[in-house]
Amino acid sequence: MPLEGVHCASCVARIERVLMKLEGVEAASVSLPTRTAFVTINTDLVSQEAVRVSIEKLGYKVIEISRSEESAENAVLSSLSRESSYYLNRLLWSAVVTAVVLSAHLLDLSTITLILLTSFVWWWGGRHFHRGFVKSVESFSPDMNALVSMSTTAAFFYSCALFFFPNLFPVASSYLWHEVAMLITFINLGKWLEANSKKSAGNAVAKLLHLAPRFARVLENGVEKTVKVAALRPGDVIVVRPGEQVPVDGVVREGQSSVDEALLTGESMPVEKAPGARLFAGTLNQNGALVFEASAVGEHTALARIVDAVRQAQVSKAPVQRLVDRISFYFVPVVLVVAALSFYLWYRTGGQSGLTMAVNSFVAVLAVACPCAMGLAVPMALAVGFGKAASCGVLIRNSEVLERIGRLDSVLFDKTGTLTTGRLSISGLEPAKGIKKEKLLEAALIAESRSEHPFAAAVRRHCAGLGMTASAPDSAEATPGRGIKAVLGSDVFLAGRPEWLFACGVAMPSGEKARCGGSSSVAVAKNGTFLGFVCFEDSVRADARQAVERLKGMGVEVVLVSGDKESSVTKAAGDAGIGRFYHGVYPEDKAKVTRDLQSEGKKVAFVGDGFNDAPALSSADIGMAMSSGTDVAIDSADITLMRQDLKAVADAIYLSREIRKVLMQNLFWAFAYNAVLIPMAAFGHMKPWMAGAAMAASSVSVVANSLRLRMAKV
Repeated sequence: MPLEGVHCASCVARIERVLMKLEGVEAASVSLPTRTAFVTINTDLVSQEAVRVSIEKLGYKVIEISRSEESAENAVLSSLSRESSYYLNRLLWSAVVTAVVLSAHLLDLSTITLILLTSFVWWWGGRHFHRGFVKSVESFSPDMNALVSMSTTAAFFYSCALFFFPNLFPVASSYLWHEVAMLITFINLGKWLEANSKKSAGNAVAKLLHLAPRFARVLENGVEKTVKVAALRPGDVIVVRPGEQVPVDGVVREGQSSVDEALLTGESMPVEKAPGARLFAGTLNQNGALVFEASAVGEHTALARIVDAVRQAQVSKAPVQRLVDRISFYFVPVVLVVAALSFYLWYRTGGQSGLTMAVNSFVAVLAVACPCAMGLAVPMALAVGFGKAASCGVLIRNSEVLERIGRLDSVLFDKTGTLTTGRLSISGLEPAKGIKKEKLLEAALIAESRSEHPFAAAVRRHCAGLGMTASAPDSAEATPGRGIKAVLGSDVFLAGRPEWLFACGVAMPSGEKARCGGSSSVAVAKNGTFLGFVCFEDSVRADARQAVERLKGMGVEVVLVSGDKESSVTKAAGDAGIGRFYHGVYPEDKAKVTRDLQSEGKKVAFVGDGFNDAPALSSADIGMAMSSGTDVAIDSADITLMRQDLKAVADAIYLSREIRKVLMQNLFWAFAYNAVLIPMAAFGHMKPWMAGAAMAASSVSVVANSLRLRMAKV
């Protein structure tokens, strides 16, 4: 539910507290930057309308109730645009009238004229604050509106009383017209700047979906037909021409081209596409026409899932945010007490000017206190930072990652498909004595025809290049990290580790082992008879050594762990510049290696493909999944790397640390600001107009500091 009127952490805490008291509300979270309430309800116990009414009783407006985050986000952006225009209108009129008030001596204005001008600024320019104050009183939850309204109202009516009843006040008492007008003007300036900044931060994620095209060319019976993208379904055949964007995810049927996938991965280099290659919604076709079959549409596209992941991360609450929320809940009441105490002390000890000083101090304390800065410190940094990371091809799953990644000192890399390109090729065949190479290759093709392992893909590509085909097996059963068993008729085919084949009853010749040099190999058998080895070669990614050196420069130890044989892992480690490595490690044992490093006191990140490496990804302090190209492994790890290059690992660590640094800067500023300036105001060292300017600057500075993350260089 997108909301209007949510301005500070007190508002967030109030809404969440009321919602969680409703029977049937299972979860409720309010995002301050996006001003959206995310609520999960049991409709048998509570209705959507009851939830809406509960929120609006607090004085906030529910713009709409939607199951679509995109719809809610659009409503929020529209609301922020209206709010920005509203504050600008109030600001301009208040500024003009305030300028006249400040020029009262030059213009020789009468006191009655000053009262009329100031009353216009106080009432019309600050009407939204007064309205918010009334609603906060009705709900017994004072917030920022209460502070602004009470401070300006106290100063205005004190000045009016001084004019109409001068005999009731000490001779040294003075008017506060200037303070009232300037206070309202400065705070409106701050709210306008804040609304614009929030709108800018919100657009960072929303523009991802807006970049996707609205129409597509569908091929029906050889005839092109233009339809809305929303009407597309999986299986539709679509044509995309040079210079056009891909409307939905799919697989290329015809044509060759290069596609700019920077929208998804942050990588500027185009990717070559040919029949069989995958296309993703929102990417840009560059120089050739492509015909492809839609495989995922709407919210199921990779782009939509990325945006959804970023949104979920942005609204997640960091551990430190819960502490801030608790502090913010008591912040306004404490400020009211401090202001009242300051008024009393100045009134009792200020002598002839004590009343004026008491009012000045009371107004200044209320005006300078800024719960907005505290409330925005964490969520604004997350909103901007996670959006920036997504544009660089780094999906950070939740805010808790930031707490752990700051202490990270070790990164474990899987080998195949992570440190290496994962595009294996057959480098040689070593048939057993009396077995022809063709028979060995045919058995390998049958065994691997239903497997998704990189070895299997290499076998299929090699055989396709030779024009070789084989019957598909009737069934296939894979044992992760060991091998695959396929059944065709009465024949049983095995392909995998030699020790696994031996355990399956295959009689391996004494001393038989693959002679593939530093390459990997797979043993093949048919009906219990050993047929030979298939040798594979895989190259380390071109950027591997550079990525490893960069990680080392960040103070991170790099470790390689693989299920491959020693010679293959040693070669890959040497090519990448990695000194510590483990070989012959089964998938389930990679988690043990991770835990062993953790037992040494290390904070460990594991980088894998998000599937076979799931146990290790879960065991690590930070799990990073390389995008497979066929699916986004968002649920497999804390961080998903959309770019297929290893520099993304260092980028992920760098960006996470930058987000956390800005977050802590925001918190320090917000707390230091209030800790220093509230006492200054209480002790009379700050005039009310200065307090208003400081309050405006406080929240704007937090937002502006967060927006710096958009400029972070990776």
